[in-house]
Amino acid sequence: MKMIPAPEGFGRVNSVAELRVAQLLAQANLGVLTACLYSLRLPEHEYKRMSEMDFVIVWDDTVLVVEVKGGRVSRREGLWTFTDRYGKTHEKREGPFEQASSAMFALERRLLNRLPHLDVAFGFLVLTPDQELDPDMEWAPQQHGGPRTMSVRGVEQALRRARNFAHERLGHPVRGGARSELLSVLRPDFDRVPNLAARAAGLEREYVRLAERQYDLLLGAESNDRIVCTGGAGSGKTLLAVETARRAAASGRNVVLTCRSPHLAGVLRDSVVGTGVVCGALSELRGTAPGDVLVVDEAQDLMDVDAVLRLDVLVQGGWTAGSWRVFCDPNNQANVDGSFDKQTFDELAAGAVSISLPYNCRNTSPIVLQTQLITGADVGVARAGAGPAVDYKRYRDDDEEAGLLDAQLTELRQQDVDLADVAVVTLRDRTEESSALRTKAFRAGRLKNVVDPGKGRSGVARLVTTPQIKGLEVAHVCIVDVDGIADPVRAARLYVAMTRPRISLWLAVSETAWRQIEQGGERTKP
Repeated sequence: MKMIPAPEGFGRVNSVAELRVAQLLAQANLGVLTACLYSLRLPEHEYKRMSEMDFVIVWDDTVLVVEVKGGRVSRREGLWTFTDRYGKTHEKREGPFEQASSAMFALERRLLNRLPHLDVAFGFLVLTPDQELDPDMEWAPQQHGGPRTMSVRGVEQALRRARNFAHERLGHPVRGGARSELLSVLRPDFDRVPNLAARAAGLEREYVRLAERQYDLLLGAESNDRIVCTGGAGSGKTLLAVETARRAAASGRNVVLTCRSPHLAGVLRDSVVGTGVVCGALSELRGTAPGDVLVVDEAQDLMDVDAVLRLDVLVQGGWTAGSWRVFCDPNNQANVDGSFDKQTFDELAAGAVSISLPYNCRNTSPIVLQTQLITGADVGVARAGAGPAVDYKRYRDDDEEAGLLDAQLTELRQQDVDLADVAVVTLRDRTEESSALRTKAFRAGRLKNVVDPGKGRSGVARLVTTPQIKGLEVAHVCIVDVDGIADPVRAARLYVAMTRPRISLWLAVSETAWRQIEQGGERTKP
């Protein structure tokens, strides 16, 4: 049976019972096309009921929820007691059959909302690998499997019984033919990965649904030795770099994850804690033993001969014969931090599978539109949905700009936004040169010049430069010191800053810069 993800990609599994069942399901052959979605490896789901589903089996005509309860299971006076392998007991009012049933109905409602013409049977099966349960009014025999089920043949028989029972209870034939359509909806839900803010900075507990093209990249990373992935800001390159590194490490390989920026490297390092991945900025990895897999994020910053030679020794077999994944933004971000030699990049890409990410999964539609209009950069098709309009303010001097920024930070606080979710990005070379230092917020300590933009403190916004925030993201961004956008460096800095926010974007633009925007041709006035 096809497993999604494959068993070798499960990572650490704390439940021995679920691992046993997963291994049996992977070997099962039901005689027809089926797929099994395994959700335990994901830390959290958007939908509570989905987090309670251990496995979901998909046929052309059936969706079956499988709940696994290892250890000792008992029920007394309506209270269920579960005892794990360490002897620790847990008591719940909701038993495994009620849990599986409610999860099944929740999933059915969700699928019918997404696929109104769906005509399949829904059912559930509870497996207790360590204990037989006596027959009970709460469940039918076809909805339970005990220790005698724990063989490939036993699991196959239990699945067939549960599937047939689901159709019998339905009482009429179904149209079926929905396996591919079901997987197109279920697969992204069961293969979500937390965004960097959720993993590292802890700003928001929100999750990114991978676009189909991004999901294909993850599958390709498991089957191709060398991959070059290109995409604009917000296309999920850093998120995917982390996830490919985690998956490769979970399969038992030694992985090296690197980039140019020490600030970004710190966030990446937090994202792979406990996985065994060796992570650091390239400048920090001198003397590091070569890994089985090399993952390079923000690779456009490291596309010169010297950097490429230093990366070559970080992977077994080097660039020519090694296993590596390179993530790169073609939109000239290298003008901000690092150097980009197109010939070097082309030579590298010639020996790899190339994948492009066409969607922007970070920025809202207004942010994507304004970034394209002002910078001319292709940041992909917005998938994050609608959001507040981009807000522009014009200033004559630094004092006026500081007053405008104070007013915006006050407005955000009045809207119950924690300033820890706000980054103030200066386009000047150093934060010490920014007009933001003249604000009341800075003097009051509500805005601070921080070294690590990935870590904030409640009630305090962060003042950063574009190199410091490059490759990262934050909920709300205020861009200041837009003194001009005519030269390539300033234009690249503006591009980086405009593509950092997930929710709102505010810009303070000088009169000079605004005239340059108006003279740039097709622009949208605020």
